[in-house]
Formats: sequence, structure tokens, C-alpha cells
Amino acid sequence: MSRYRGEGGNLAPLAVALCLVLVMMLGFLADCAVLYGAKARQEQALDAARSACMDASRSAAAKYGDDAGAVLADAIAEQVRAQGVQGEVSVWFYEAPSRAVAESERLWVVGMQVEEQQPLPFPVSPASDAKVASSRIFSARPYAAQQVWRPDSRICGVHRFGDGCGAGQGRFSAIGALEGFPEEMVEEAQARLGG
Repeated sequence: MSRYRGEGGNLAPLAVALCLVLVMMLGFLADCAVLYGAKARQEQALDAARSACMDASRSAAAKYGDDAGAVLADAIAEQVRAQGVQGEVSVWFYEAPSRAVAESERLWVVGMQVEEQQPLPFPVSPASDAKVASSRIFSARPYAAQQVWRPDSRICGVHRFGDGCGAGQGRFSAIGALEGFPEEMVEEAQARLGG
């Protein structure tokens, strides 16, 4: 009488566990691909918004107006929406006071941020979506042949556009000091002001 029993059944639990791990890894990779695609789309939209703000017609309206922040914020929101990004858009705006720049110049530092909730096809946690955020900072020192209007004191604030809100639909909140801005903007403003 043989004591040998078949061992074929011993591999079945290992194969099931290995398949389960493989399916979870594929789901995780699919989620990562969705998030990466959303991030790339946001960054492309912010780059297009920065380019639109520096367009001659748009920058002239901001340069000669008394509310450059609102003009630029509306341009950014409009361009981000045109690129298909529907999340919340925040536009941080700083303008240097007249004593900090020449009579024919203005100095702006602009920070743009987009946040979106992105649904995940294969969530591995209880949350079925994830927040994706992207940001860009730029500064401008538009020049004019003659004296331009400049504020007596600095202008600091943030324009917020809710999900799907476009140009003209933002809310402005003043910020008392430059220190209330994201650190990258503070560094950019200080570098532009020479210290």
C-alpha cells in the first residue's frame, strides 16, 4: 500500500493568492494612469493659461487697468476651462506698490492652482476618488513708454473659482501680508523686488 498522496491541490491556494495580488496590482496601475493623465491635463491647462496672460492684448488690459488681478484671474479661469479642467481654480495675485517699481512699470506675481476630484476605476481604499492638484507661478513686469497707474500700497489676495465656474464668477479674498501666500510666491516676489 502506497502512502503517496497527490500534491496537486497544494498549489491551488498559492495560485489563487498570486492571481489576487496580480489583479490588485493591475487595478493600482490603472488608478495611477488615470491620476497621471489628470495631472498632465491640469499642467497643460496651467501652461496655456500662463501663455494667455502674457498675450499682448490681455496684458495691455491688465497693465493699464486698476484691477490687474481680476483681469488676469478671469483670463486664467477662462483658459483652464477651455482646456477641459473643471475643478476649483485659485489665482493668487500680488502687485508691488508704486514706490517699489519705476513709473513706467508694474510688478505682478501670480500663482495658479487647480484641484480636481478624480474618480478611480479600481479604488483600493474606501474612497472612490482622489484629489489631483497642480500649480504654476509666474511673474511679470510689464513696461510702458509712459507712466502707468500703480497702486499706492501692495495688492495681495486670492481669486477663487469653484468647480466649473468661469471668468467673472470668482470670489476675491484680500490677504493682509505677503506671508499669507504660498512660500514659492513669497520667494518669487522677494527675488523680483531685490530682497
